[in-house]
Amino acid sequence: MVLETLGRKLDQAIRRIRRLPKIDKDAINALIQDLQRALISSDVKVELVLEMTENIRKKGMNTELQRAKRKDFIIKLVHDELIATLGGQPAPIRIKSGKKNVILLVGIQGSGKTTTVGKLAKYYKGKGLKVAAITTDTWRPGAYEQLQQLTQQIDVECFGDPAEKNAVKIAVKQAKKALNEGFDLLIVDTAGRHKEEKELMEEMQKIERALKPNEVMLVIDGTLGQQAYSQAEVFSNTTKLGSIIVTKLDGTAKGGGALSACAATNAPIRFIGTGEKIEDLEPFDPTDFVGTLLGIPNIQGLIEKVQEAEATPDPEMIKRMMHGKFTLEDLYEQLKTFRKVGKFRNILSMMGGGNIPEALKEDAEKNIERWRVVLDSMTSLEKENPKIIKKSRKRRISIGSGTDYSTINRMLDQYNQMKKMMKNFLQLRKKGKGMGAMPGMNKQMAQLMGRLGKDFKF
Repeated sequence: MVLETLGRKLDQAIRRIRRLPKIDKDAINALIQDLQRALISSDVKVELVLEMTENIRKKGMNTELQRAKRKDFIIKLVHDELIATLGGQPAPIRIKSGKKNVILLVGIQGSGKTTTVGKLAKYYKGKGLKVAAITTDTWRPGAYEQLQQLTQQIDVECFGDPAEKNAVKIAVKQAKKALNEGFDLLIVDTAGRHKEEKELMEEMQKIERALKPNEVMLVIDGTLGQQAYSQAEVFSNTTKLGSIIVTKLDGTAKGGGALSACAATNAPIRFIGTGEKIEDLEPFDPTDFVGTLLGIPNIQGLIEKVQEAEATPDPEMIKRMMHGKFTLEDLYEQLKTFRKVGKFRNILSMMGGGNIPEALKEDAEKNIERWRVVLDSMTSLEKENPKIIKKSRKRRISIGSGTDYSTINRMLDQYNQMKKMMKNFLQLRKKGKGMGAMPGMNKQMAQLMGRLGKDFKF
């Protein structure tokens, strides 16, 4: 396992927490000490470790929970803080199927960049793309031959020109040749360079401007530890850095430092190198990675369990609903939030939705992903005032979103059902009736809406 020592120590700390019948102040302090020792021994910056563990301490001790178990909440806190420290957000997908794509790899000499070209070629070939590799390295002897040997192992064509000394000319000519031959992904290797080598840094910029790549990937040596930050920062300032690949993470004690240093640049980590073999490259998913470190393969399930137990509606949205200002955008945002933590019909039940037809509840779950596309094709006026959406507007929205009329009608029906429910609630309030007058109103929701009613006088 990558970062095996760190993972073993974190796993032990979490196991101790999970075995305890009750989580108190002493248990949280013991966990904090375990986390600090584990992370600092993996070369994570001391200041980062102290900030992270203090966040866990404060939230773990002071957060009032509705229904979630304290130990589950603590584990989720550890997960969230580790994500921020070691991983950041997942890298967005920039390679588009059916299009011509270019990836440009940059980094210092010795980071494992050329080997990573071969690993990436194998990975994307496995995704069904027709891949070619190009080397523009005119500085290192044998660079073209090395890449040829790597790509021959996986039956990927290699382009380059050892006789040409102008890297930009090689990049343009060979890329054009590869695209004309029908390749839909070009992975371009560049000469290794140091942040102080201005000539090479300028060459890299020229190659980037000439090729206009879908993504620039920075290859960082995982054995560098915290020193990775200065490298990532300089390359990020020099190019339009899209993501980072951290290599040589297998067996290094400094891997935690390298990952945290990369995360500190706000450039997402896309892949991690886990060995010397050409297949030893893994997509980096922060949640899966941290879940493995913590010894909880299904960490996402635990996160959703805690979120569902603590789910409460947005007070500002409730306020707008109570004043008749509930828009289609509000509806979508709330459904999107609750979609992540539980079934929509359960949320409707919390809000007294027992009278809403079951078909509409199921429909909201099934079609929520389509609604975003539909809403993107609406004007601001239509979102604010759906009553104006008649036949001609529906036709325009249908064409713009690529959806049929039935999807649009179902979304509007769901919106009207919610409006009707809130209108009934308002009428009951005006008549002086309590929350119990709303059938199916969840106690937690009733308390929240009661407070809002008092605060905002609806």
